[in-house]
Amino acid sequence: MKMTKEIPQLLKGFRDYLPQQQLARRKILGKISEVFERFGFAPIDTPVLEYYELLGGKYGDEGEQLMYKFTDQGDRKVAMRYDLTVPLARVMASYPDLPKPFKRYQMALVWRADKPQKGRYRELMQCDVDVVGSNSINADVEVIAAMNAAYKSLEVGNVEVKFNDRKLVDEALGQLQVNRDDVPKFMRTLDKLDKMGEEKVIASLTEQGFAADILKEYAGVMDDLAKNYVVQMQQLLSGLGVERMKFDKYLMRGLDYYTGLVFEFTLVEKPEFGSVGGGGRYDKLIGSITGVDMPAVGGSIGLDRLFAALEEMGVISPQTAAEVIVFNLDKSLTPDYLNMVKNLRDAGLDAEFYYDPVKLDKQFKYAEAKNMQVAVIYGTEEAKTRKVNIKNLREKQQRVVDLDNLISEVKSMLW
Repeated sequence: MKMTKEIPQLLKGFRDYLPQQQLARRKILGKISEVFERFGFAPIDTPVLEYYELLGGKYGDEGEQLMYKFTDQGDRKVAMRYDLTVPLARVMASYPDLPKPFKRYQMALVWRADKPQKGRYRELMQCDVDVVGSNSINADVEVIAAMNAAYKSLEVGNVEVKFNDRKLVDEALGQLQVNRDDVPKFMRTLDKLDKMGEEKVIASLTEQGFAADILKEYAGVMDDLAKNYVVQMQQLLSGLGVERMKFDKYLMRGLDYYTGLVFEFTLVEKPEFGSVGGGGRYDKLIGSITGVDMPAVGGSIGLDRLFAALEEMGVISPQTAAEVIVFNLDKSLTPDYLNMVKNLRDAGLDAEFYYDPVKLDKQFKYAEAKNMQVAVIYGTEEAKTRKVNIKNLREKQQRVVDLDNLISEVKSMLW
């Protein structure tokens, strides 16, 4: 008895994207890139692998643990990119003559050995947008506005951006006489407020040696310090079309390289998905690589979590690679079928031809499974009169047209 070969398993935290999903993802990426380019950002790309020396120590203790790193065949210590921001810093160091401010976007995969959960994977697609070489708050708000416009283009419903400023946090903690060495752990603990709740955060801070009332005192100082900043941000963001915004004095963002603005986007109708994008200002990161500080601000849309939310919301409609299918009714008519499908493609229509003259029922099932919109039906009787049947597969409507008018008739049915 022949044994069935065991099917290889998919690695935990990774996923396959089958045609309809991948077509939908490409459509989303196309819309995002279109928006980013409308804002004046230009695309770049960087390698999957970087020297570990570049990536190591840039993401804090948690990032260090989650980074995929190894020694390659050349005995070099390398790492798979953890985000797209640190590689951008290397690009800026490698090409110092790039015009400043340099406005770039990049859409590419990154890898993190994270704990898989809803909408969160170990291989994830990020859509980054950055401005390098400007200290202006206008650069901050334009990054937020570009991402906000991208969400609008995807019709995800209402999004809200929460923002804070690390400089204000530093100033507040300075007034509270918190030791500089304790600032990072205070930020990391406070950043878990949404997940842990106030009581557990206070307990954690107390265990780490902070005063029992540190959270209450911090909140009061921040409210005073942030008044003018909040008004300015709200005015500028409103001017660029951002409608929903909220100052969040507890927002820190986990990465160690942020130096000023930090922000996150959430879906108003699907808050359980958490942040679907975020970023901030990182004025010291490039200097840590080149020795010369260069101001920079950027943000990233996490496509995978956003895609999971869109699927659950029913926003993503079934996709197809071909709009039109030419059915195969008779082997002797193959030259006619090939000529039809060529003419449809030459006219800019996505079209395919069913290879074998099988039963029509089977061809219809194939077309419906691939979510095609129009079927072209041409048999020996139609060939005698140079007529052709075209059927709208969604509306279940069919009509007979002259073969010479096939292209225009199919276009009218599609558009």
